[in-house]
Amino acid sequence: MKTLFSLTFYVLFMSGSIIPQQANIYFPANTGITWNYVVTPLDSANNGIDPFSFYRADSFATVADYNGMLANIVFSKSGDINTLPAQSYNDSLFYHFEGSNVFEYSQVGNQEFLLRTMDSLQIDPNFSFLDFFTSLEDWYSIYRFEQPIESGYTILSIDTTLNNGVLTLPLRFEHLGMRLQDEVIETQIGNLDSKKFLIKNDVSLIITPTITIPLVSIEDTVWIAIDKWILKSIIPSAYVDLSLLGVDPLFIAGVRTEITEIILDLEESTELPTDIYLDQNYPNPFNPITKIKYSVPKSSQVVIKVFDILGNEIETLVSEEKPMGTYETTWYAGNLPSGIYFYRLQAGKFVETKKMVLMK
Repeated sequence: MKTLFSLTFYVLFMSGSIIPQQANIYFPANTGITWNYVVTPLDSANNGIDPFSFYRADSFATVADYNGMLANIVFSKSGDINTLPAQSYNDSLFYHFEGSNVFEYSQVGNQEFLLRTMDSLQIDPNFSFLDFFTSLEDWYSIYRFEQPIESGYTILSIDTTLNNGVLTLPLRFEHLGMRLQDEVIETQIGNLDSKKFLIKNDVSLIITPTITIPLVSIEDTVWIAIDKWILKSIIPSAYVDLSLLGVDPLFIAGVRTEITEIILDLEESTELPTDIYLDQNYPNPFNPITKIKYSVPKSSQVVIKVFDILGNEIETLVSEEKPMGTYETTWYAGNLPSGIYFYRLQAGKFVETKKMVLMK
C-alpha cells in the first residue's frame, strides 16, 4: 500500500497536477526583451477609435532591488510609431515573482493628471486624491496563478472619509482581483494559451461595514502567456456618477492594449543614462500643465520640488528611490497665478535648479 501511494504521488507530481503554478515562467528569463503594443482608445460603446491609436514599447532592462523586493524592472514609453524610436523611456514598471504570485509596485504614474483634476474640483478642500493614492504606493500581489477560477481576492481595501460641505461621506477604496477561465487568444504573434485575470478598482459609499453602494468601478481584463508576459489588456469606458459628492457625472474613456508583431527600431533609445540630467520643462511657457524629464545613471533617492520666485516651496513632485533610467513627471499649476517658478532636482549630492514660466 505504501509503495502504491508513493507511486501515485510521484505520477501526480511529475504530471504537474499538484505542482504549484510558478508565476515566473510567464515572464521572459533574460533581459533585453522588448514588447511592442498598439494602444487604442475606446468610445462610449467600447468600440476602438483607430485614428487615435498609438504605440507602446516596454523593455526588460534589469533585475535589481527596489523598495524591499527583487524586481524585474521594465522601462516603458509610448507615442507615434514614427517618433517612438527616438524617444527616451519615461516610465518604469516593477514586478516581483514569489511562488505562484506576481507582485507589482503600484504607482500613481499616468493617473497623476486625473487625480490632480479630481483635486481641482475641490470636492473636499481638506482631502487630496493625489496625496491619498501616492500614500498607497507599495508592492501588491496582483496576479495569483493558483487562485481558483472565478474566485475573487482582495489586493487592497482601505476606508476614508470625504466632506463635501454638506455631508461627511465614509468611502471604501478597493483594489480587487479575480482569476477567470483560461483562454486561447488570437494575437499578431500567434494563437497562445493564456491565463486571464480581472483587476478592479472600486470606490464605494459605506452604509455598514458589510454593506456598500458602488460609486466608481474601473475594470481591467488582462491576458498573460508563458514566456510572453502580457498579451492584451482591456479597460472598458465608464460613466462615473459622483452626484453624491456634488460633482457632475464623468466619462472615463476606455483603452485596449494589444501586443503587436510590428518591430520598432529602438536600438538608439534603449541605452541607459550615464549621467544625472535635468531637462528643461516642456512646454515653457505653459498653461497650466508642463512636463519635466530627468535621468539617473544608478539607483538614487530623487527629490523634485517646485518653488515660487520668493523661494517658497510650492509642491513636491517626486520623492522616492528611482532605479537607473529616464523619467518624466507632470506638474499641474491650474490653481496658481501666472509668474516665474523654479523646479529643483536633488539626487544624492547632485542638485540642479531650472526656471519655468506659467502664463495664463
